[in-house]
Amino acid sequence: MGQLTLEERRRIRLNKQRASLELIPQQSAPLPTSKPLATRSRFRKVYAIAVIAVLLTAGWFLSRVVELHPPTSIEDIVPRL
Repeated sequence: MGQLTLEERRRIRLNKQRASLELIPQQSAPLPTSKPLATRSRFRKVYAIAVIAVLLTAGWFLSRVVELHPPTSIEDIVPRL
């Protein structure tokens, strides 16, 4: 017991082949996209340019508000005792 007959092995092999042949078209089918690729890439470019512009503008305004004055000598850094 436990061994398959020649006919059962042949039937199992045919079923496996049929199942693998059915999977191939499903795996190779292109996935539907919601928007065309050109529109998405154009939106990403515009978005990246806008983000860079906002960051540069914010940095320029912050540099005007927070001015750094480095000390002219080491005596200005050391506290007086």
